[in-house]
Amino acid sequence: MEVKENKIEFDLQELAPLLIANKTEGFRQIGEKILNAILEKEFEAYIGAGRHERNEERRDYRNGHKERQLKTTLGKLNLLRPYARSGKFETKLFENYSRIDKALVSMIVESYLKGVSTRKVESVVSALDIELSHATVSNLSHELDELVTEFKTSPLRPYYPYLYVDALYLKVFNGSRFVSKAVMIAIGVTDEGYREILDIDINHEESGASYESFFDLLKERGVEKVDLIISDGHKGIKKAASESFVGSSWQLCTVHFKRNLLKIVPQKDIKSILEDINVILHSKNIQDAIDHANGMAAAYEVSHPKLVKFLSDNLMDALTFLAFPKSHHRKIHSTNVLERFNKEVKRRTKVVGAFPGDNSVLRLLVPLAVDTNAKWLDRKYVSWDNLVQSDEAEEEFTENF
Repeated sequence: MEVKENKIEFDLQELAPLLIANKTEGFRQIGEKILNAILEKEFEAYIGAGRHERNEERRDYRNGHKERQLKTTLGKLNLLRPYARSGKFETKLFENYSRIDKALVSMIVESYLKGVSTRKVESVVSALDIELSHATVSNLSHELDELVTEFKTSPLRPYYPYLYVDALYLKVFNGSRFVSKAVMIAIGVTDEGYREILDIDINHEESGASYESFFDLLKERGVEKVDLIISDGHKGIKKAASESFVGSSWQLCTVHFKRNLLKIVPQKDIKSILEDINVILHSKNIQDAIDHANGMAAAYEVSHPKLVKFLSDNLMDALTFLAFPKSHHRKIHSTNVLERFNKEVKRRTKVVGAFPGDNSVLRLLVPLAVDTNAKWLDRKYVSWDNLVQSDEAEEEFTENF
């Protein structure tokens, strides 16, 4: 096979025996040679010169190549991926590594430079087959910083019927030592029914004031109205939600509600009490739920006074979702949608364990959020169409929260 100008010419005397001997292997080698030829032409176009060619239009220089495997229906193709001295060449045939991998590399390299971890850097870099030159690190950081800026400054919709808010904690270097910082995350559901991660922000603590500041960031980018804010029962968030979005309601996540309830219930009574709680949470409307709750309070008033007080203080906040369309109840009674995203964040952050700075946190989480938002566009999370019919259909289905 030869490459002449923009054409690939095959030698039939070489090709025919290859296909006759082993058709599968023959096609695999043909595919391999074609893609390697395309890579070479693509690289020549980028640097502005062919091999050993000297001209005044050259923009870069060769810096060797590295073997990469590409999985295809023909099998694994061994490609020779060329590198430029500047480190800026990227082939259109396949990404050097995904955006999430780029975020990991940027964070890990920064960690390495600050003495956080050596072995983890080596293992991850080896697994991703990444060339860690100064130019590579610089280009990755610049690309990711642009993505972070775009994500955190782009305009938001004025109206999100549902807003989920939560925080997770990560270890971050503050210049002298590692401290635990609250990473706040907001997910909105649009009036068209789609989910969207709206913002990610880092605070020294999770408090009423920090939530107010977080909500202010959303308002500055255009959010004006929210119907329901769903979160855990962290002290101060209910007040911050009501003051930031006047007219909104607050839903205490039913999962967190039950977790806190179980802390004050004797082990022997957990099963029966959970059955009573599930009856309340599956009520058709708030009045039915209150009636069930009053009966439960009367039954446990003497034997479990702490339980009765807990229900009195928190139950109504956990029942707010009942005032909204029944077909949405399974989606808005808890922060499960945020917990799933947090789980993915924890899976990725476990690679390093500690971050060298706030920017490195955002460089990892924002690309993950952008990719997640793109996936969520494939399907609506809730629907406002045919709500009456949907409610009737769900009468036949029950779910244990």
